[in-house]
Amino acid sequence: MKPEIIVIGSSNTDMVIQAGKLPTAGETIIGGKFLMNLGGKGANQAVAAARLGGDVTFVAKIGKDVFGKQALARFRKEGIHTDFVFTDEDNPSGVALIMVDEKGENCISVASGANGTLNSRDVDKAKASIQSAAILLMQLEIPLSTVAYAADLARKYKNKIILNPAPARPLSSKLLQAVFLLTPNASEAEMLTGVKVKDKGSMLKAAMALKACGVENVIITLGAE
Repeated sequence: MKPEIIVIGSSNTDMVIQAGKLPTAGETIIGGKFLMNLGGKGANQAVAAARLGGDVTFVAKIGKDVFGKQALARFRKEGIHTDFVFTDEDNPSGVALIMVDEKGENCISVASGANGTLNSRDVDKAKASIQSAAILLMQLEIPLSTVAYAADLARKYKNKIILNPAPARPLSSKLLQAVFLLTPNASEAEMLTGVKVKDKGSMLKAAMALKACGVENVIITLGAE
């Protein structure tokens, strides 16, 4: 049987410009190729998990617009269960503006739109699916209160919670103690621990600080490294 995975999170349309370098404040850069892709950290997690063989249910909120319709069609094409992808009648689908340099580093600004209205009532509608799942996969592009509520449910049902703590923000000790696997990048690890990650020693120190907060497993990602 395929492992049952619940992903609760964001769905965005990514508008990407590739350029030789990232602009500094006030600087205009003439970029190269423009791409428009379906994205959002939650949607990316759901698609990746489905492609790797998971039986994936996605809990998300989209707008009543062309971006939302395109996203929903893509999820279904990927074999993702979309019973709990809700439509917000009042807010647009999320959009991310992304610049990527020639080394693959990026900078991103997100207009959350409907992602910002995903709430505990929406999560409650997926309770049965959460209860039967093995893994709950989340990030922080939806309200933190919704993430915390879902984590409480998953803990009750003994799911393994995997959390990508992005975008970076402070997290409660209660939430960290519920996490089976935390996957911060260097700046997110610094936000959560106060330890500046600049080499293997500081990376280990930050990881151990997170484990001391109650996180069971930690993977710190290092961008191009």
